[in-house]
Amino acid sequence: MLIGGLLSQLTIAQSLMEPLPDTTNLEEVSPSPAKERKLNFFIVSKREKGSLDLATRFNIMRSKVKSFFRKEKFVAIVAKNSREASSKIQYRLKKNNAVIGTLWFDSHGKYIKGYSLFHVGNDEFNPHSIHDKVVTKPIQELAPFIDSNSNIIIGSCYGGATYHRTSIDYTDTTRMNGDSLMIGLGEILGNGKVYGSEGWVMTKPGLFQKKAAVEGYPKRKLFLDKCYKPVWEHVSKWNSYVVTSDEFRPVNALTMDKFGNLKIRERSTKPGKEKKIQENLKRLKPGLYK
Repeated sequence: MLIGGLLSQLTIAQSLMEPLPDTTNLEEVSPSPAKERKLNFFIVSKREKGSLDLATRFNIMRSKVKSFFRKEKFVAIVAKNSREASSKIQYRLKKNNAVIGTLWFDSHGKYIKGYSLFHVGNDEFNPHSIHDKVVTKPIQELAPFIDSNSNIIIGSCYGGATYHRTSIDYTDTTRMNGDSLMIGLGEILGNGKVYGSEGWVMTKPGLFQKKAAVEGYPKRKLFLDKCYKPVWEHVSKWNSYVVTSDEFRPVNALTMDKFGNLKIRERSTKPGKEKKIQENLKRLKPGLYK
């Protein structure tokens, strides 16, 4: 995920005192039966020692704050690998006799690799490794806690991308295969719905807000390199995969409510947004990616 600017004490204070989200025009995804207890999870990779990753630090901070005040419904987990994440998730589910409502994997995408991916700590899951039973065993252990109303989100940039990406040196193209990653993840879990983004996943305005937290694009100059053309053409577009019906289809941008429940936004009608995207497409040029 991407973030602009340094975090300040004011930001932290505001996150602690922010008003409850306005759910106007939000469509709740698959409401769970009242008789069945659900727990929502937000999984953040543990920051490597010595690395400066402001986006990850910000997400750890705000998700932990939310988790502290809403521990009966929402759990934030920081994990160094998928084994640790899976063990912590299972512990909380068994302790509360619950199943998974929303499971959000917060992660970075790596466009330079030329394929969709997400990380859980040091473990990378991509269209190839998602079919390796040894690699995916910790995630597969969560299958008994997934039902038809469970939502699994690949929260990385390009995590559900289906287009061909021009290579950084413009010599060839590779297909991102985000659909293969989403379908593979769904097959491992055996039920529920999987979501992935065609474009960027943003930290601003932030999850748990009335706006679609993941809708938008970065401002840095390097993202105007022409290799990013397909991403600009897919801003705010997401895909969903329903496991039991084998249905893959586009959906609008996602966000979460104050309890970590997944929400799908109505299509953005912000004035000038589409115009700005078209302007940026015209500004694309080579040599900016460094």
